[in-house]
Amino acid sequence: MADPLTGLLQKKKQTEAQAASSTAKPAKGLFDFDVESTLSRKPAFTSGGEPAEPTIGERIFQALAAGSNVDFPTVTEICDRVAKEPREVPEAVRLLAGAFAEKGGLPRRKLKALTIMNELLYDKRAEAELRQVHGVRDALWTLQTTSNSGLGPEADEQIRMFATEVEKKCFGASGDPFAAPALVPEDPFTLPVVNSVPAPAPLGPLSPAKDSMKDVGSSMLGALWQVGSQMTSAVKATAPRVEIPRFAMRPGASRPNLDVSFEGVLPGEKVHYAFNPSVLLINKPFREVQGRLLISNYRLKFQVPKGTWKDNLAWIGEKQLLDIPLGLIEALELEAPTSQAGAQQWRLVVSTKDFRSIVVLLPTGKDLGEAEEAILALSQPGPAYTSALFAFQHAACLQTGRRDDGWSLFDPRIEFERMEVETSPSSASGCPWLLSSVNSAYKLCDTYPAFLALPRCIKEEELRNVASFRKRGRLPTMSWCGGRTRGFASLWRCSQPTEGLMGNNCQSDEKMLYAIRLGATAGRNRELLVLDLRPRKAAYANKVGGGGFESYSGCRLVFGGIDNVHVVRDAWKKMGQAVANLSNDEVGSWYRDVANSGWYDLIGAIFSCALMIVHEIESHHCNVVIHCSDGWDRTAQVSSVAMLCMDPYYRTVRGLLLLIQKEFCSFGHRFRTRLANGEKPTSEYSPVFLQWLECVYQLLIQFPTAFEFTSDLLLFLAREVLTNRYGTFLTDCERERAEQVQPHTLSAWTAILDSGPAVEYINDRYEAVDGSLRPSPTQVNFKTWEDYWFRHRVHPKEELGTRQKNGGV
Repeated sequence: MADPLTGLLQKKKQTEAQAASSTAKPAKGLFDFDVESTLSRKPAFTSGGEPAEPTIGERIFQALAAGSNVDFPTVTEICDRVAKEPREVPEAVRLLAGAFAEKGGLPRRKLKALTIMNELLYDKRAEAELRQVHGVRDALWTLQTTSNSGLGPEADEQIRMFATEVEKKCFGASGDPFAAPALVPEDPFTLPVVNSVPAPAPLGPLSPAKDSMKDVGSSMLGALWQVGSQMTSAVKATAPRVEIPRFAMRPGASRPNLDVSFEGVLPGEKVHYAFNPSVLLINKPFREVQGRLLISNYRLKFQVPKGTWKDNLAWIGEKQLLDIPLGLIEALELEAPTSQAGAQQWRLVVSTKDFRSIVVLLPTGKDLGEAEEAILALSQPGPAYTSALFAFQHAACLQTGRRDDGWSLFDPRIEFERMEVETSPSSASGCPWLLSSVNSAYKLCDTYPAFLALPRCIKEEELRNVASFRKRGRLPTMSWCGGRTRGFASLWRCSQPTEGLMGNNCQSDEKMLYAIRLGATAGRNRELLVLDLRPRKAAYANKVGGGGFESYSGCRLVFGGIDNVHVVRDAWKKMGQAVANLSNDEVGSWYRDVANSGWYDLIGAIFSCALMIVHEIESHHCNVVIHCSDGWDRTAQVSSVAMLCMDPYYRTVRGLLLLIQKEFCSFGHRFRTRLANGEKPTSEYSPVFLQWLECVYQLLIQFPTAFEFTSDLLLFLAREVLTNRYGTFLTDCERERAEQVQPHTLSAWTAILDSGPAVEYINDRYEAVDGSLRPSPTQVNFKTWEDYWFRHRVHPKEELGTRQKNGGV
């Protein structure tokens, strides 16, 4: 770019030759002239004998000179001069542009020039003039990535901030950063008409600013921001209210397929919308990044030109912060604020189920409405439009006849035969339990699996009586059996009885629990452990609502003290906030925040209940019955942890997946409702399954060689349970899954097992152990699952490592 200051330099030299003394020092460079000699020279006079007023160029030269100070009065003086002398606008703009765009220029000079330009652009003539400067937007983009300038992090952030503001005021959101145009495009946005803007309130006295970035940041910049905020408030107060276009959701509607591709596109994935240009807002450090927002039938992706994420923002690309599967989107907010420059903004705020929050500015209000409709229709179409989810298109594009069909992983007959449970009524092996097809049509209990392991001695009519007495028909049924070596001691699950305040009873229910107690040989001399996983107060509160608990003869009732799904959701969100509050530069309150979340209190309670089960079955060879309220949340968590402790098969990769399919999927854990898969989150939204995955992680930490799989497999499950990519997690029970999704989608287990588990999922330290595990429930033995909680954030350890590499800076 040609030097825009040549003419002004020549004019300055002529003036100096006429007025300077013989001792005046010559200029050292473009701006490094001697300020003292310049300011001490005799001023020029008018024909009337009055001192001549400095030109705008001279004022800017003085402001940008080394050792000078750009404070609020200086900026105001320059802006007032431009307003008074419109003919000097081109000279002022091109001088400032040359200063901040100069390659190899001094960073402090660039900051001074940007500071003045930021205020000068409130003059529309200056704004129009800056658009005509060739290559200025490229220079501003470069300045938006400033780091390690030598002025310190605070000054670098101020340079980035002012460069962003100048570009935004002058060019709005126009231009394609992918094309990097040679000529600066015109601003297609029209500023809202404001009849009058009240004058800002008088500013308080400002302390004299020294030529140091600390003082510049605290005084002059503070004053400028104060004026800017006052002007913004005035514009907002007088601007008309803007209506955001909203469109009715169209699940399953035909949408355009764009010829857009990127790395990692999945089979069946189609990009339907590309909003270009869009702007990503970043708070720390303050930055506005131009790119394009893509919406496919699988994901929301903010794409930037290669090389954008550098230095302290490199982690954004590494951790895929801006690549969001639609299933992970929890909520959208649409906003239409007015920018500080008075331009209308169309803001999309995306909050995710894994604690990401991004803010994107779209070009128009229509774009904002279209983006909202597409995201909601493709991610939350509702149970009536499950087929609109990506899992259906994904499966349709993949080859059939895979070697390992995950849908057949859990075969009840094979699994219960492995536990030495009878699968044929005609068998006479002496096992007290029998796998029954009484629920094959899901009429006994529509949220239970088709095949149930039950006491052989209980008749079908009695089973129906028990089902009618248990909440939602979820009668006691076997989850696991220890086989002949443990005297057929087993674990049973159900929902709470419906005795209510009136103490309603059911003889068939009592008979069934009696049969369960005596089914194990050792049970004849010991009471049946009935583990009600709820806190005692909650159990009594449920009794008021028609629920209850077992006060039967021959039963030993114990309350587990595990709180409900609402407490789990609150604890999970508090843990996410604890992570968000972390800063490497502050003492913070990490330990207090984690403790106050209650997250690890809940995990400790789950472990404590699981240990009671392990002890009763392994040490006493007696049966255990567990339940919570409905028997599909806490019950699934505790039964699965207990089985991981007692059964080595479930500690293998294949065994873990089978355990999830059996205890969560088949026994009716409500994946769709609890994780809002394919629907809008409700009050029943709660990450119960994610909490269970962290329980498994804690087992891996306490027994590092006892499991064939690694925590990487748990992370895969934590992600895929939310993405809507597989049919495994799209429904609330086995019946819905079999009818609605299984024939048309892939199982998540297929992706893991088809070609063998990925290398990173296999624990190379694994040693199979036949005995049971007894994990510690005390929190001092727990370890924060950092790979989960920090998967989309910079861990302070990473920042510390970077500082150590840079010599502690």
